[in-house]
Amino acid sequence: MIPKPYDNGMRRLMAICAQDFLDWLHPGSFFTGKMSGKFESFEIEADAMHETIFCDEQILAHFEFQSTTDPAMAQRLLEYIVIAFRHYKCPVISYVIYLKPCKNVPKTPFVLKSADGEEILRLNYHVVMLAEIPYETLLAKGLRGLLPLVPLAAGGAKQEVIEEVIQRLLPAHDTIAKELLALARLFASLAFDKEDRENQEWIKRRFIVLQDIFRDTPAYQYTLEEGREEERQRHLQTQRNLLMIIVQARFPTLNKLAQKQTAKIKDVTILERVLAGVGTALTLEDAQHALLNWSDTNAN
Repeated sequence: MIPKPYDNGMRRLMAICAQDFLDWLHPGSFFTGKMSGKFESFEIEADAMHETIFCDEQILAHFEFQSTTDPAMAQRLLEYIVIAFRHYKCPVISYVIYLKPCKNVPKTPFVLKSADGEEILRLNYHVVMLAEIPYETLLAKGLRGLLPLVPLAAGGAKQEVIEEVIQRLLPAHDTIAKELLALARLFASLAFDKEDRENQEWIKRRFIVLQDIFRDTPAYQYTLEEGREEERQRHLQTQRNLLMIIVQARFPTLNKLAQKQTAKIKDVTILERVLAGVGTALTLEDAQHALLNWSDTNAN
């Protein structure tokens, strides 16, 4: 599965600016500096789980970030909340932040009833539709941790708005401001369609002059790594498509085998070797051997 570009970006943003998000969504609560994304002995991972103090009591502030609708969101939240409560013995307040416009978002609260209509469980959580919040509202909060998200807010996908975000983060003398600039670049790019070449090129030009400022930040490194992975996956899929074209043209009876085998190969170099083997095969048996013995090729 290809990591979505915003995943590490949002986690990094929460790691360095958790208090800003609390001030925005749960005023009066204070981040203690402790966080837990993974729970011991459980194979689940929440996007962000922060220990906070609210009204002199400990609570956990739980944040999930979505770019698409998840019909099972309430069930996921319920699982996280129950496990977190068992582990930390304190209330959990959950926020689901949708970074892009989504349809058919599950309604809150989630209510579970028996066949006769008796209410068995009620789960309250908060839904934040970022695309429905005017970008001016985020700017007016005066919380710099929210600035990278401004382009994703309603009306925020404009060059003049992104320019204002940049100006509010300059001069970037401290490490956090530098990271926020890198994250602003990431989310500004996501705010526009990939095919919108004019604005995508403008973002590249505008931020390249700032690159020396945030080049060494973790946020920028995450962006580079994700970009490399996305490019690798695109190349892998291109090679798979090419292999299937060759099989269809020369050895159509091997179609199903080729589809099954190429889906297993995650290494571009190995796939290229299989492609060469099938492409130069003189017989059906040679092509079948290339498809079935790629692990031997990898060992060599």
